[in-house]
Amino acid sequence: MERILVVLQTAEGNIWSAIHALNLARRIKAKVSFLFVIDSDVDKGEQASQEQWKADMMKSLEALIEQGRSEGISVNYFAMYGNIDIELVKFIKENRITILVLGLPGDQKGSFGNFTELLEKVRHKVDCRIEVVQEKNLQPALERRG
Repeated sequence: MERILVVLQTAEGNIWSAIHALNLARRIKAKVSFLFVIDSDVDKGEQASQEQWKADMMKSLEALIEQGRSEGISVNYFAMYGNIDIELVKFIKENRITILVLGLPGDQKGSFGNFTELLEKVRHKVDCRIEVVQEKNLQPALERRG
């Protein structure tokens, strides 16, 4: 059975990656895991901010998780503290993940460079398919209709 991992970080908390993973799991009968990675190398104030982000993201994900479970999809979620590239590789190997889903970062300064650096580090250390999901921009479609 396929195992999908969706990585959620504070800088790239992309709900579209969660939606994509659940839709994919429905089609291929896969298990889905959500992994919240909280950087332990930041100061206490920043760590509190990351914890708040995790709580807010869980509220957003709860409905999606419940919907997935009601459709027979096995869904779990985990939180890890530490360096993302180390923790992510460890999690993928320990849980035999076959598909990694990452959300493409938004327009924050430097976030794309950090993202590609992470992608390269992870890609060379794991043996799983990697899918990068970009947030849908619904505004142009709405403007064309109107």
